Amino acid sequence: MTDTTAAAEPGKLDIGRVISGTFTVIGRNFVAFAVLALVLAGLPNALIAFIQATSLQAGETFSFSPGYISSMAYTGLAALITGAVLQGALVYGTVQDMSGARAGIAECLANGLRAFLPLIGLSILLGLAIVFGFVLLIVPGIMMACAWCVAVPALVADRSGVFGAFTRSAELTRGNRWRIFALFVVVWVIAIVIGMVLSAVAMALSFAGAGLDPVALARSPVQIAANLVSNTVTSLIGSTGVAVLYVELRRLREGLGPQWLSEIFS
Repeated sequence: MTDTTAAAEPGKLDIGRVISGTFTVIGRNFVAFAVLALVLAGLPNALIAFIQATSLQAGETFSFSPGYISSMAYTGLAALITGAVLQGALVYGTVQDMSGARAGIAECLANGLRAFLPLIGLSILLGLAIVFGFVLLIVPGIMMACAWCVAVPALVADRSGVFGAFTRSAELTRGNRWRIFALFVVVWVIAIVIGMVLSAVAMALSFAGAGLDPVALARSPVQIAANLVSNTVTSLIGSTGVAVLYVELRRLREGLGPQWLSEIFS
């Protein structure tokens, strides 16, 4: 059987290797990673969806009451914090796994908590920069997103600081950004398919109890559960995939192997 690395040009990213590596890492750490993704991404986002649904009355589309706005602000802030912790935790767990070690839930969580403040700052700056790029033109926004896509693992693993993480990510992704864009398209399609399947099942089950009332459908336990599962799965795949991509880019650019991986967090 031919090695998947041989299928890609020397120094060029092998998309199949990243995707297979992502699911391999998830498979070896499924319980720990799934619990972290559920608690730190699935539940906070499901809570936001529930607050949005319960704030509406029949026939309404939006609600801007003070209680709704304050609730969304608090839950949104909580989701931002827990999302940052999750990214740090799964980056740590992924790098440990790819070095031949195995990190438990507590160890991953401790490392995620250690890095969450700079990760919040990085996430905000990254989001603002990419939005600004898309406002100017679509292509610059895409290229900025691809250039800085491994800023989070660079911050966690390299301890490069918030602004240093942008520079480090740009260095690692240089020469592979269109391949990274293609990788994102593949992952996006996978996420869309998963979301469509979950939504179709949830809608079919919800219609039986809630009829056609959109507010009742949004409040349906089945719909909330589908939202929970969808956010958990996408966060699990996304955070792990970015960490695998980071390791692969370092391997391609710097020729570093398992020995380097084992020394990152030592």
